[in-house]
Amino acid sequence: MSYDKATVKEFILNYHKTINNSDDYNEDIDIDDFFNVNDQAVIHNLDNSNVEESIFYNELEATIERVATEKGHTLFLLLCNGVSFEKIGNIFGVKAPRVKQMLNELLDKIAY
Repeated sequence: MSYDKATVKEFILNYHKTINNSDDYNEDIDIDDFFNVNDQAVIHNLDNSNVEESIFYNELEATIERVATEKGHTLFLLLCNGVSFEKIGNIFGVKAPRVKQMLNELLDKIAY
């Protein structure tokens, strides 16, 4: 599949804004409460507003897994989750400009 470098870069840097990171579960459930048969079933409505973004994300991730190193894949995952260039630099032991260069190198591998 062919990708436009600018479009992919914008998508990666903004993907974290489209995902829902809220956890709607309660970790303080006692085992007796967990198996209580008298509780009513809770209906959860699915949010289908981000289907296209999720599909594109999965396609990108599969492509990156195929052509990039483990470090490149980790870079992709961190950026998609909204981690800053500075924090990624701290993780990889490099400066933020090097992280941006690594992103551009990754984009060169997948954009053709």
